[in-house]
Amino acid sequence: MAEDVFGIVGTTQGAFTVERVVAEGGFGVVYRAHHEAFRAPVALKCLKVPGTLPEQLRAQFLEKFREEAELLFRLSAAIPAVVRPLHHDVISTATGVFVPFIALEWLEGGTLASHIAARAAQRQPPLPPIEAIRLLTPVARALEAAHNFPGPGGATCVVHRDLKPANIFLAQIHGAEVVKILDFGIARARDAATVMAGQTATTSGGLSTAFTPAYGAPEQWAPKRFGKTGPWTDVWGLAVTVVEALAGREIIAGDHVAMMGTVLDEKRRPTPRSEGVLVPESLEGVFRRALAVDPRDRYRDVGAFWDEVEQALGLPRSAPPIALPGRSQAPPAARASVAPAAPRSTRALDLPGPGLTARAAFADMATQEIDLPERGALPERGAGRLPPPPRGASPHGLPRGLPSHSLPTEPVVPLALDWSPPAPALGARPSRMPPPLMERAPARQSLSTAELMEMFALPVRLAGAGVLITLVDLGAASLLFEGQRVEVGPFKLLYLAVGLVVLGIGIAVFRLFASDR
Repeated sequence: MAEDVFGIVGTTQGAFTVERVVAEGGFGVVYRAHHEAFRAPVALKCLKVPGTLPEQLRAQFLEKFREEAELLFRLSAAIPAVVRPLHHDVISTATGVFVPFIALEWLEGGTLASHIAARAAQRQPPLPPIEAIRLLTPVARALEAAHNFPGPGGATCVVHRDLKPANIFLAQIHGAEVVKILDFGIARARDAATVMAGQTATTSGGLSTAFTPAYGAPEQWAPKRFGKTGPWTDVWGLAVTVVEALAGREIIAGDHVAMMGTVLDEKRRPTPRSEGVLVPESLEGVFRRALAVDPRDRYRDVGAFWDEVEQALGLPRSAPPIALPGRSQAPPAARASVAPAAPRSTRALDLPGPGLTARAAFADMATQEIDLPERGALPERGAGRLPPPPRGASPHGLPRGLPSHSLPTEPVVPLALDWSPPAPALGARPSRMPPPLMERAPARQSLSTAELMEMFALPVRLAGAGVLITLVDLGAASLLFEGQRVEVGPFKLLYLAVGLVVLGIGIAVFRLFASDR
């Protein structure tokens, strides 16, 4: 159970009356508090800053913390999927402990991690691919917007660096489910505090980890080898999160040395098929690239990654929540459609904007602007080995109302095996159940306005010319030739006009029917 590390439950800190501890993580404690001015619940995320931080460096850290909070405020104002900050300040406890905190909107609901664990505990199947992708689309597009966030001096790249199911919150707002991203910026604040204090967060295995090991990208495990973090780091985190939602369990587990070995092993990628999830080869290829060891082999940002995911599933391309340079908000011509999965009885997948209430979590910001040279994607590796054995319910399943975004979870060690469906036995009856995902025949695409204008341009010109000639003929006959129609040799001008109109109509009809084939 979470502990009141700072001893502030029951006290009043400025405008906030601290009521109880909600959760505790490695770098912070989340409290529920009551905002006396707003008369509403809020979440206080209190940071565990090293006690050795000198007074002079505290001012530098607070200024950095203020900048991160300001950026988070602008980010959440433009992107509804980012949790909203309300205030930031410092608490000085009775024992003299230095406690920076940020007040956030209060979210009622649970994290994606607790939802995955609850489904496993109830022996329910994991989320199907289309439902998982639709659920996480607001997260992907919010990250795309954060990676290209407009600012006073131009676009700013805001990187999360700790994306995982525990940092994705399924909030219930006005009877609908709204997806929120938590902990934007904690990784950057944690790094700043430890560097200023001359410390390094060290795991029990002797490895430096300023990130969640089960979701750390290769460049976080081995920065000297793979370089600094950037948007490609969030591509990794989102890809691992999707695979966990599809598999219904953690996919990178064990002690820290084992997890690092799994992440850096180029022969074993934690893709859907390697975790026993049957998906089309096109989607498997997308995840092989998104989970490449070398960042230069991955997608450079989440937007490109999610475009390929939606295309592999035949879904129309979704749009980011804000206008981005070089990217159209309107989706292109509709791709082949896939029948939607049956909606969950307790979840609405059409996600509205942010509401007024919320269960707690911090929003972290990490800004990195690193340019890596492009390289080709990893070559596809075949699959053909047996699937990992079924796993039981996760022991850390939590009730719906209890947040788990900062609670440690007991790791489950998966077998690192690729998998493909076995061939049916000789003489066995074929299954009547279709595979969960099949490549569908492309649907007929609707024509855009530009395409319609190009199609009917010539017919309209011909018909217009015919009408114009008719008007000239009538005018000349009435004004110049006393009712006699204009003739050019043996032909009357009216015959030419009628011919042009008929020709234009004929071409229009032919092109219209030809486009339907």
